Amino acid sequence: MGQKSFEAVCIAHHSLLPQAAELAERIIVRYQDRCRWWVANEMTLAHEEADDRLRDTDLIITVGGDGTILRGMHAASVHGIPVLGVNMGRVGFMSEIDSRDALEGIEWYLEGNGRIDERAMLKATLGGDAGGSLHALNDVTVHRGAELRMIEVKAVVDDVELSTYRGDGLIVATSTGSTGYTLQLGGPVIDPSAPVFLLKAIAAHMSQFGGVILDANSVLELTLESTANAKMTVDGYISRNIDEGDAVTISRSERCARFLRGGLKSGFWEGLSHRLGMRIGAVRRGEETKN
Repeated sequence: MGQKSFEAVCIAHHSLLPQAAELAERIIVRYQDRCRWWVANEMTLAHEEADDRLRDTDLIITVGGDGTILRGMHAASVHGIPVLGVNMGRVGFMSEIDSRDALEGIEWYLEGNGRIDERAMLKATLGGDAGGSLHALNDVTVHRGAELRMIEVKAVVDDVELSTYRGDGLIVATSTGSTGYTLQLGGPVIDPSAPVFLLKAIAAHMSQFGGVILDANSVLELTLESTANAKMTVDGYISRNIDEGDAVTISRSERCARFLRGGLKSGFWEGLSHRLGMRIGAVRRGEETKN
Protein backbone atom coordinates (compact mmCIF):
# COMPACT_ATOMS: atom_id res chain seq x y z
CA MET A 1 0.00 0.00 0.00
CA GLY A 2 0.95 3.61 0.09
CA GLN A 3 1.71 4.05 -3.61
CA LYS A 4 1.97 7.60 -4.84
CA SER A 5 -0.87 8.97 -6.92
CA PHE A 6 -0.41 8.69 -10.66
CA GLU A 7 0.16 11.83 -12.72
CA ALA A 8 0.55 10.43 -16.26
CA VAL A 9 -1.56 7.45 -17.27
CA CYS A 10 -1.79 5.50 -20.52
CA ILE A 11 -5.04 3.68 -21.14
CA ALA A 12 -4.58 0.88 -23.71
CA HIS A 13 -7.69 -0.81 -25.07
CA HIS A 14 -8.27 -3.87 -27.23
CA SER A 15 -8.14 -2.69 -30.84
CA LEU A 16 -10.92 -4.99 -32.08
CA LEU A 17 -13.44 -4.43 -29.27
CA PRO A 18 -15.43 -1.20 -29.78
CA GLN A 19 -16.80 -1.53 -26.25
CA ALA A 20 -13.26 -1.52 -24.88
CA ALA A 21 -12.46 1.77 -26.64
CA GLU A 22 -15.78 3.14 -25.44
CA LEU A 23 -15.07 2.23 -21.81
CA ALA A 24 -11.59 3.72 -22.07
CA GLU A 25 -13.08 7.01 -23.27
CA ARG A 26 -15.62 7.03 -20.43
CA ILE A 27 -12.86 6.50 -17.87
CA ILE A 28 -10.86 9.40 -19.30
CA VAL A 29 -13.87 11.73 -19.30
CA ARG A 30 -14.69 10.84 -15.73
CA TYR A 31 -11.17 11.31 -14.38
CA GLN A 32 -9.76 13.84 -16.84
CA ASP A 33 -8.91 16.34 -14.10
CA ARG A 34 -7.14 13.82 -11.90
CA CYS A 35 -4.16 13.03 -14.17
CA ARG A 36 -2.74 13.42 -17.68
CA TRP A 37 -4.11 10.78 -20.05
CA TRP A 38 -3.03 9.39 -23.36
CA VAL A 39 -4.65 6.60 -25.36
CA ALA A 40 -3.22 3.61 -27.23
CA ASN A 41 -4.29 0.13 -28.18
CA GLU A 42 -2.43 -3.14 -27.69
CA MET A 43 -0.90 -2.87 -31.16
CA THR A 44 0.29 0.76 -31.11
CA LEU A 45 1.92 0.28 -27.69
CA ALA A 46 4.72 -1.56 -29.49
CA HIS A 47 5.51 1.43 -31.72
CA GLU A 48 8.54 3.61 -31.14
CA GLU A 49 6.43 6.74 -30.59
CA ALA A 50 4.58 4.99 -27.78
CA ASP A 51 7.86 3.92 -26.19
CA ASP A 52 8.96 7.54 -26.06
CA ARG A 53 5.77 8.51 -24.24
CA LEU A 54 6.06 5.57 -21.85
CA ARG A 55 9.28 7.03 -20.45
CA ASP A 56 7.16 9.66 -18.67
CA THR A 57 4.19 7.40 -17.84
CA ASP A 58 3.36 6.32 -14.26
CA LEU A 59 0.66 3.71 -14.95
CA ILE A 60 -0.84 1.70 -17.81
CA ILE A 61 -4.49 0.71 -17.60
CA THR A 62 -5.42 -2.03 -20.05
CA VAL A 63 -9.01 -2.57 -21.15
CA GLY A 64 -9.59 -5.96 -22.76
CA GLY A 65 -8.64 -9.54 -21.91
CA ASP A 66 -5.45 -11.24 -20.80
CA GLY A 67 -4.00 -10.81 -24.30
CA THR A 68 -4.27 -7.04 -23.96
CA ILE A 69 -2.59 -7.23 -20.55
CA LEU A 70 0.23 -9.34 -21.99
CA ARG A 71 0.98 -6.83 -24.74
CA GLY A 72 0.62 -3.95 -22.31
CA MET A 73 3.03 -5.59 -19.88
CA HIS A 74 5.61 -6.18 -22.62
CA ALA A 75 5.73 -2.41 -23.17
CA ALA A 76 5.49 -1.57 -19.48
CA SER A 77 8.24 -3.92 -18.29
CA VAL A 78 10.87 -2.06 -20.32
CA HIS A 79 10.31 0.99 -18.10
CA GLY A 80 9.15 -0.67 -14.87
CA ILE A 81 5.63 0.74 -15.18
CA PRO A 82 2.82 -0.95 -13.21
CA VAL A 83 -0.21 -2.25 -15.10
CA LEU A 84 -3.83 -2.26 -13.95
CA GLY A 85 -5.97 -4.69 -15.94
CA VAL A 86 -9.66 -4.13 -16.64
CA ASN A 87 -11.25 -7.35 -17.84
CA MET A 88 -13.67 -7.48 -20.76
CA GLY A 89 -12.87 -11.10 -21.58
CA ARG A 90 -14.32 -14.36 -20.30
CA VAL A 91 -11.83 -15.37 -17.62
CA GLY A 92 -9.16 -12.75 -17.07
CA PHE A 93 -6.66 -14.49 -14.80
CA MET A 94 -4.34 -11.46 -14.80
CA SER A 95 -6.95 -8.71 -14.63
CA GLU A 96 -7.77 -6.75 -11.49
CA ILE A 97 -11.16 -5.12 -12.15
CA ASP A 98 -14.20 -6.33 -14.04
CA SER A 99 -15.42 -3.95 -16.74
CA ARG A 100 -18.77 -3.36 -15.04
CA ASP A 101 -16.97 -2.11 -11.91
CA ALA A 102 -14.24 -0.15 -13.64
CA LEU A 103 -15.82 3.29 -13.93
CA GLU A 104 -16.30 3.57 -10.17
CA GLY A 105 -13.52 1.26 -8.99
CA ILE A 106 -10.59 2.85 -10.81
CA GLU A 107 -10.72 5.96 -8.63
CA TRP A 108 -9.37 4.02 -5.64
CA TYR A 109 -6.27 3.04 -7.58
CA LEU A 110 -5.73 6.48 -9.12
CA GLU A 111 -5.64 7.96 -5.63
CA GLY A 112 -2.44 6.02 -4.98
CA ASN A 113 -3.90 3.04 -3.18
CA GLY A 114 -3.02 -0.56 -4.00
CA ARG A 115 0.15 -2.58 -3.89
CA ILE A 116 2.69 -3.59 -6.51
CA ASP A 117 2.65 -7.31 -7.32
CA GLU A 118 5.95 -8.21 -9.01
CA ARG A 119 6.11 -11.27 -11.25
CA ALA A 120 9.16 -12.99 -12.77
CA MET A 121 9.59 -13.03 -16.54
CA LEU A 122 11.55 -15.25 -18.93
CA LYS A 123 14.22 -14.31 -21.45
CA ALA A 124 14.55 -16.40 -24.61
CA THR A 125 17.51 -16.15 -26.97
CA LEU A 126 17.50 -17.98 -30.30
CA GLY A 127 20.92 -19.05 -31.58
CA GLY A 128 22.95 -17.31 -28.88
CA ASP A 129 22.23 -13.81 -30.15
CA ALA A 130 21.83 -11.77 -26.96
CA GLY A 131 20.78 -8.75 -28.99
CA GLY A 132 17.77 -10.66 -30.21
CA SER A 133 16.48 -11.76 -26.81
CA LEU A 134 12.73 -11.80 -26.27
CA HIS A 135 10.97 -11.48 -22.92
CA ALA A 136 7.91 -13.43 -21.79
CA LEU A 137 5.46 -12.97 -18.96
CA ASN A 138 3.55 -16.20 -19.57
CA ASP A 139 5.56 -18.69 -21.60
CA VAL A 140 8.06 -19.58 -24.29
CA THR A 141 7.04 -22.45 -26.56
CA VAL A 142 9.09 -24.48 -29.03
CA HIS A 143 6.59 -26.28 -31.22
CA ARG A 144 6.05 -27.86 -34.62
CA GLY A 145 5.19 -25.68 -37.57
CA ALA A 146 2.45 -26.19 -40.14
CA GLU A 147 3.52 -29.75 -40.96
CA LEU A 148 1.66 -32.51 -39.11
CA ARG A 149 4.90 -34.13 -38.00
CA MET A 150 6.42 -34.69 -34.60
CA ILE A 151 9.57 -32.81 -33.72
CA GLU A 152 12.46 -33.81 -31.46
CA VAL A 153 13.70 -31.31 -28.91
CA LYS A 154 16.63 -31.93 -26.59
CA ALA A 155 16.34 -30.24 -23.18
CA VAL A 156 19.49 -29.38 -21.23
CA VAL A 157 19.19 -27.85 -17.74
CA ASP A 158 22.28 -26.14 -16.30
CA ASP A 159 24.52 -28.08 -18.71
CA VAL A 160 22.93 -31.42 -17.75
CA GLU A 161 20.92 -33.26 -20.43
CA LEU A 162 17.42 -33.89 -19.14
CA SER A 163 15.68 -35.63 -22.04
CA THR A 164 14.93 -35.56 -25.75
CA TYR A 165 11.22 -35.05 -26.26
CA ARG A 166 9.32 -36.31 -29.29
CA GLY A 167 5.93 -34.75 -29.90
CA ASP A 168 4.39 -31.40 -30.76
CA GLY A 169 6.93 -29.46 -28.71
CA LEU A 170 7.73 -28.06 -25.28
CA ILE A 171 6.41 -25.16 -23.26
CA VAL A 172 8.34 -23.28 -20.59
CA ALA A 173 6.02 -21.26 -18.36
CA THR A 174 6.44 -18.81 -15.52
CA SER A 175 4.35 -19.13 -12.38
CA THR A 176 2.08 -16.47 -13.89
CA GLY A 177 1.81 -18.48 -17.10
CA SER A 178 0.79 -21.64 -15.25
CA THR A 179 -2.85 -20.51 -15.57
CA GLY A 180 -2.50 -20.15 -19.35
CA TYR A 181 -1.49 -22.68 -21.98
CA THR A 182 0.06 -25.10 -19.47
CA LEU A 183 -3.22 -25.32 -17.58
CA GLN A 184 -4.89 -26.41 -20.82
CA LEU A 185 -2.23 -29.13 -21.10
CA GLY A 186 -3.05 -30.45 -17.65
CA GLY A 187 -0.19 -28.70 -15.90
CA PRO A 188 -0.33 -27.49 -12.29
CA VAL A 189 -1.31 -24.01 -11.16
CA ILE A 190 1.67 -22.45 -9.39
CA ASP A 191 1.60 -19.68 -6.80
CA PRO A 192 2.47 -16.57 -8.87
CA SER A 193 5.09 -15.48 -6.34
CA ALA A 194 6.97 -18.79 -6.54
CA PRO A 195 10.46 -18.35 -8.12
CA VAL A 196 10.15 -21.37 -10.42
CA PHE A 197 9.53 -22.22 -14.07
CA LEU A 198 7.57 -25.14 -15.49
CA LEU A 199 8.78 -27.30 -18.39
CA LYS A 200 5.90 -29.24 -19.96
CA ALA A 201 5.74 -31.41 -23.06
CA ILE A 202 3.05 -30.86 -25.70
CA ALA A 203 1.48 -34.10 -26.92
CA ALA A 204 4.69 -35.99 -26.12
CA HIS A 205 5.25 -39.44 -27.58
CA MET A 206 6.57 -42.05 -25.11
CA SER A 207 7.92 -39.38 -22.74
CA GLN A 208 8.76 -40.34 -19.19
CA PHE A 209 8.20 -36.80 -17.95
CA GLY A 210 4.78 -35.24 -17.40
CA GLY A 211 6.40 -31.97 -16.40
CA VAL A 212 9.41 -30.55 -14.58
CA ILE A 213 9.57 -27.66 -12.11
CA LEU A 214 12.82 -25.70 -12.43
CA ASP A 215 14.41 -23.14 -10.15
CA ALA A 216 14.07 -19.69 -11.68
CA ASN A 217 17.86 -19.27 -11.66
CA SER A 218 18.35 -22.29 -13.91
CA VAL A 219 19.35 -21.95 -17.56
CA LEU A 220 17.46 -24.15 -20.00
CA GLU A 221 18.60 -24.92 -23.54
CA LEU A 222 16.17 -26.42 -26.05
CA THR A 223 17.73 -27.72 -29.29
CA LEU A 224 15.74 -28.78 -32.33
CA GLU A 225 17.01 -32.19 -33.44
CA SER A 226 14.61 -32.97 -36.28
CA THR A 227 14.25 -31.82 -39.87
CA ALA A 228 10.59 -30.88 -39.45
CA ASN A 229 9.75 -27.19 -39.38
CA ALA A 230 9.45 -25.65 -35.94
CA LYS A 231 8.78 -22.30 -34.31
CA MET A 232 9.49 -20.47 -31.10
CA THR A 233 6.49 -18.54 -29.79
CA VAL A 234 6.63 -16.02 -26.95
CA ASP A 235 3.46 -15.23 -24.98
CA GLY A 236 1.33 -16.59 -27.79
CA TYR A 237 1.88 -13.79 -30.29
CA ILE A 238 5.61 -13.30 -31.01
CA SER A 239 6.93 -16.02 -33.34
CA ARG A 240 10.33 -17.00 -34.80
CA ASN A 241 11.26 -19.85 -37.15
CA ILE A 242 13.64 -22.53 -35.87
CA ASP A 243 15.88 -24.66 -38.09
CA GLU A 244 17.44 -28.04 -37.36
CA GLY A 245 20.29 -27.65 -34.87
CA ASP A 246 19.09 -24.27 -33.58
CA ALA A 247 19.08 -23.82 -29.82
CA VAL A 248 16.79 -21.65 -27.72
CA THR A 249 18.32 -20.55 -24.42
CA ILE A 250 15.78 -19.66 -21.72
CA SER A 251 16.59 -18.02 -18.41
CA ARG A 252 15.13 -15.57 -15.95
CA SER A 253 14.71 -12.11 -17.43
CA GLU A 254 16.24 -9.03 -15.86
CA ARG A 255 12.82 -7.46 -16.36
CA CYS A 256 9.85 -8.10 -14.12
CA ALA A 257 6.13 -7.55 -14.54
CA ARG A 258 4.55 -5.11 -12.09
CA PHE A 259 0.80 -5.37 -11.50
CA LEU A 260 -1.17 -2.81 -9.52
CA ARG A 261 -3.35 -4.78 -7.10
CA GLY A 262 -5.92 -4.19 -4.38
CA GLY A 263 -6.47 -6.76 -1.65
CA LEU A 264 -4.27 -9.41 -0.14
CA LYS A 265 -1.97 -11.84 -1.97
CA SER A 266 -4.27 -14.68 -0.92
CA GLY A 267 -6.88 -13.18 -3.23
CA PHE A 268 -5.16 -14.95 -6.12
CA TRP A 269 -6.44 -18.33 -4.91
CA GLU A 270 -9.90 -17.00 -4.20
CA GLY A 271 -10.08 -15.48 -7.65
CA LEU A 272 -8.72 -18.64 -9.25
CA SER A 273 -11.31 -20.89 -7.63
CA HIS A 274 -14.06 -18.54 -8.73
CA ARG A 275 -12.83 -18.27 -12.33
CA LEU A 276 -12.44 -22.03 -12.68
CA GLY A 277 -15.85 -22.69 -11.15
CA MET A 278 -14.41 -24.51 -8.13
CA ARG A 279 -16.44 -22.55 -5.59
CA ILE A 280 -19.91 -21.04 -5.33
CA GLY A 281 -20.41 -17.39 -4.54
CA ALA A 282 -18.86 -14.11 -5.50
CA VAL A 283 -15.24 -13.24 -4.93
CA ARG A 284 -14.84 -10.72 -2.11
CA ARG A 285 -13.98 -7.42 -3.72
CA GLY A 286 -15.11 -4.99 -1.04
CA GLU A 287 -13.15 -2.34 0.73
CA GLU A 288 -12.42 -4.81 3.52
CA THR A 289 -9.87 -6.53 1.24
CA LYS A 290 -8.07 -3.28 0.47
CA ASN A 291 -5.93 -2.87 3.55
